Amino acid sequence: MTIKIELSEKQKKIVLAEDGAICVKASAGSGKTRVLTERIRHFLGKTNKKVLALTFTNKAGDEIKERLSDISDIEKRVFVGTFHGFCQSRLESHGNLIGLSKMPHIFEDEADRLELVETAIRQTPSYALKYTTQDQKEQKNFRYRVLNFISEVKRGLIAENDVDQHTDDDNIVLLYRNYQDILRAQNAIDFDDLLLLAYNLLVNFPKIAALYRRSFYAICIDESQDLNNAQYQLLIALTSGEFTNIMMVGDPNQSIYHFNGSSPDYMDKKFVHDFSPVIIDLNENYRSSKKILSAAKKIIPEAECIANTVKDGFFDIQSFEDEDTEAEFVVHKIKELIKTENHDDIEGEITFKKIAVLARNKYLFNKLDARLTESNLPFHYKMTLGAIKFESDLMKIFDLALRIRLNPQDRLHKQRILSRLSLASSDDINPKDIIALIKDDLNKGIVALVFALSEDGVDLKRTLEKYRDDVTIEYEDEDEKNMVFNDINELLGHWHNYAKKTDNKSLHQFKNAMALGQTRPRYQDDGVTLSTVHTMKGQEFDIVFIIGMDDETFPDYRAVKSGGVEMIQEKNNLYVAFTRARRFLYVTWPKKRMMPWGDYRLRKISRFLSKM
Repeated sequence: MTIKIELSEKQKKIVLAEDGAICVKASAGSGKTRVLTERIRHFLGKTNKKVLALTFTNKAGDEIKERLSDISDIEKRVFVGTFHGFCQSRLESHGNLIGLSKMPHIFEDEADRLELVETAIRQTPSYALKYTTQDQKEQKNFRYRVLNFISEVKRGLIAENDVDQHTDDDNIVLLYRNYQDILRAQNAIDFDDLLLLAYNLLVNFPKIAALYRRSFYAICIDESQDLNNAQYQLLIALTSGEFTNIMMVGDPNQSIYHFNGSSPDYMDKKFVHDFSPVIIDLNENYRSSKKILSAAKKIIPEAECIANTVKDGFFDIQSFEDEDTEAEFVVHKIKELIKTENHDDIEGEITFKKIAVLARNKYLFNKLDARLTESNLPFHYKMTLGAIKFESDLMKIFDLALRIRLNPQDRLHKQRILSRLSLASSDDINPKDIIALIKDDLNKGIVALVFALSEDGVDLKRTLEKYRDDVTIEYEDEDEKNMVFNDINELLGHWHNYAKKTDNKSLHQFKNAMALGQTRPRYQDDGVTLSTVHTMKGQEFDIVFIIGMDDETFPDYRAVKSGGVEMIQEKNNLYVAFTRARRFLYVTWPKKRMMPWGDYRLRKISRFLSKM
């Protein structure tokens, strides 16, 4: 095998290890993506079979593909994708075996699922009356409680007939079953169903699992600390005790998706018990600096190894009178760093693109956003990868019309478009007949456009480009016109990314690909990045600011109230935030914070930082 990039001796040992189960516990900055991609390259040099590489985000998958892009036919030789994407492709190929005549539509949006929950509640007489007597906050909390229960059941791979054995609340059981009936009636599934249905396929039809075992030479799983029960059981069903050429790479201290049911135990304990892997600690650091890692060790002492870190770096904590002076400091420091241009610890010129500001929650950026704007400094918010979210009213109608055109059984979105168009609610109306009822010309035009598109979508680009150029002339409202123009351009970007990867195109497949976040364009931004900690996972910057580090802001007050695993999760979140910085890390907190009702509240430094 020819190794394309420079590897340390420990990294090389992992890449060239004998076939079999390997568990790589890789600390931050140790090159875990590097060893994973180079081991895939090593496998491809040994076999004509495919390699299965599973990730947790489309971004991570894109990075793996990019690093292996020099290999011919890489798309055919390696399946790189998320667990959900892998499950979707299996269901598209073999879903008929479990009763899917065609691939269902995916309800990916939480708001849609919560609305289905509400419909299920109102169709459950034993609970509906009690629900109507609750105030809005109680109703909202109950909807989330039901949705969380539904997700827990599906992630637990619990059969529908056995749901009542996992709760004493008969109403919750009825609501679960009604929710599933409503989905089925609309020829739809939700995200958790993708894993559940694929698992059922592999378990109930072992010949299908055997087919994939024969076609894949190895399985590599990135960020394995984020596995949840459904994903791990899917792996067990796929391997069936016969397939052991598996590599898991992850850092147990970077597990921050607890709300999805994930746990590092699946990598740390269950995989070790079930597959008896060779365990390798990859603790060299090629990314962070000594001072940042020293600070990170005060959060989680056992998390980092500093011995092989070369750069000294910089770490500082400062308090400020309020959020305004905190924001002023960040802006001043950014200007100062840009003016410096160069530093021995940072490769190349210091640019805005090398700087990020992180916070526990997005609202904490309000003051900084204003200060950056006033100072005319370039910045952008890091987008959450996933389905497209239209801003303009017209393209929201486009989206609803496309959903019901592709899935006439979709009552949820049919009622939503009728409401948005101020038309009478009706379950009986044929989706295409809605066009004749619309009085507003703009809305009529966009709905008619959707129903005129060809099934394969080959005319989508040409049609939308012409519509964009024609329709924007009709708008008097400059803001709405601008949003329509930008929405159409964003959709065309998604179509471009879908079309270049797909030979047999279809509008149905395109919509599902968007739902899974597989069509998200890559945005190249040159300004300072503003991001919540959760959104920043998997990305690093030379210079990082973490603002709003007062107690009960970070850790979040809800986690403080809950305690236990929630507080452990908050500590992991902060550890992840610290290790997003390669060289310089500035941590700030305000001594007082303006509350929404207009009062100042005195704040204390985060309990996680009190010993620093």
